Amino acid sequence: MLNQLDMTEEAKAVLNELADAPATAGEIAQNTHLSHERCQLILTQLVLAGLSEYQFGSYKRLQ
Repeated sequence: MLNQLDMTEEAKAVLNELADAPATAGEIAQNTHLSHERCQLILTQLVLAGLSEYQFGSYKRLQ
């Protein structure tokens, strides 16, 4: 997915920030220097695409 041309640089940064350990949208937004709202939108899109998982208020990357 990282090689697809239609993925924005912001989405790549958010996806790269996701790890096996759960992180909140606020933590990811702070680390990627995005607004909380923008980060939340990207995270939602990554969940819908099957690249991440949302559980108990945190996100983690799926392998």
